[in-house]
Amino acid sequence: MILKKYVSTMTLITLMTSSILVGCSSQDENKVINSSELLKNKDARLAISMAVDKSEITSVILNNGSNPVNYYTPEGLAINDEGKDYREIAGNMGSGYDLKEAKEHWEKAKKELNFDKVTIEVLTSDVESSKRVGEFFQSQLQKNLDGMTVEIKQVPFKQKQQLEAQGDYDLVYSSWVADYPDPLTFLETFTTTGKFGVNSGYDSKDYNSLIEEGKTSSNINDSWKKYAKAEELLLSDAFIMPLFQSSSAYIQKPYVDGITIIPYGAKYAYKWASAEGKNELNLTSTSDIPSLDMSRSTDSLSFSAANNVMEGLVRVDNDGKVVEGIAKSWEASEDKKTWTFNLREDSKWSNGDKVTANDFEYAFKRTLNPETASQYGFIMYDIIGAQDYNIGKTKEAKGVGVKALDDYTLEIKLNRPVSYFDRLMAFPVFFPQNEKFVENQGDKYGTTKESTLYNGPFTLTKWKLDDVYIMTKNQNYWDENSVKLESVNTKIVKEGSADINLYENGDIDFVGITNEFIDKYKDTDEFSTSKNATTFFMLINGNKE
Repeated sequence: MILKKYVSTMTLITLMTSSILVGCSSQDENKVINSSELLKNKDARLAISMAVDKSEITSVILNNGSNPVNYYTPEGLAINDEGKDYREIAGNMGSGYDLKEAKEHWEKAKKELNFDKVTIEVLTSDVESSKRVGEFFQSQLQKNLDGMTVEIKQVPFKQKQQLEAQGDYDLVYSSWVADYPDPLTFLETFTTTGKFGVNSGYDSKDYNSLIEEGKTSSNINDSWKKYAKAEELLLSDAFIMPLFQSSSAYIQKPYVDGITIIPYGAKYAYKWASAEGKNELNLTSTSDIPSLDMSRSTDSLSFSAANNVMEGLVRVDNDGKVVEGIAKSWEASEDKKTWTFNLREDSKWSNGDKVTANDFEYAFKRTLNPETASQYGFIMYDIIGAQDYNIGKTKEAKGVGVKALDDYTLEIKLNRPVSYFDRLMAFPVFFPQNEKFVENQGDKYGTTKESTLYNGPFTLTKWKLDDVYIMTKNQNYWDENSVKLESVNTKIVKEGSADINLYENGDIDFVGITNEFIDKYKDTDEFSTSKNATTFFMLINGNKE
């Protein structure tokens, strides 16, 4: 009896132990971690970067001539004195679609973090093409990375920009449009203080050092080699997953001519545009203008709008040449470190005030003021004292090398020679601001047509949020005779095919088209494409709390 009881007891203990072990095993198999913990892991980020077939995005979703890429800085942006493209010197780099390697990195991440399941969120705008890219990512990651669930958050473009700026995302579908023709316009965005460096939590001393070494080099090829090393480091750290260099396909009515399409910075300009037999141009946009405060704007829609209702020291014309804006002439010192701009005296703001050199000095320093919280302060860091003021190292703006020598002479002193500095002045962040008007408007500045001041070819005469905005010819513009259109009318249309219907009905004159309409129009005289200095990518947040 004693032996029988002992055996029964041992059997019970064994069964209980087995049950406990099975229970533990079941819990381990279903261990869940949060997305922020996952994305801090380099192997996890690399797995995500290699698990999506980019060619499917360009050939199926877009089908507009865009090319899948593994690098960040686009082809055709920067050409040296020998005619070589930066990409030719830098070479190919980054992670392409490699399912075998993606799964190896994924298993490493699982082992390192001891998890089986995780849910991440992909943030996109509610524009149709963005939705489709987000859905494609969802299907690819869930299919290729075992244990991953992907949720999609689709919001209006302006809200997406805000969430991205706040770092409130796991993965966000984003893009960068070149501001000027140099690799630095892309690579500086991932320095510790750069837009995407801040948003994603990327903070690499080695990367920052390589960028600084490239900037201080006196030889362009030496600079580019440093930049290439920095770019390779950035891609290997996998806070960014480059997807494609974009091309734009569009159709326009035969009577439309002279729309300036700029491959970098503010994309569209209508100063020299015409519509034969009409005095207006009718367009659509997928989103409203987020802001016309150029110290706080961050997107191409805002910059394009500003490029038509405002004007900086120079402009870029239809041939890609730098031409007069508010500056009638300019010169650089022999060492290219001091630039002097001579302003015209017949340029006025829409309230009648004259545009002066002080408007530029004020605008530059307002953008750099830490209290403004501009995401574009970094673009001015070549100016003496700009970075120290922007990051709070110095408290006064007087050390910044921008000075109105008199009402119509602006002097800018640089830390290093910048051969393209005059071209950089066409970028809207460098546009003037009327100090008295801006200060009176406070936080409202640039948010409505009444709270914005204009000095460009057009003024904004109607701005109904998420509906329509109308730009009307500025009768006080110094070069009014060159402006042929009386108005440019833009309707907000978010549905993918609605703008095509408007075009076919004759309600609009120019529209970008997506892949489903390319075959229909590609053999017509109305169809054109243009290659953009723009890279689309997934930004991976490695610093979300």
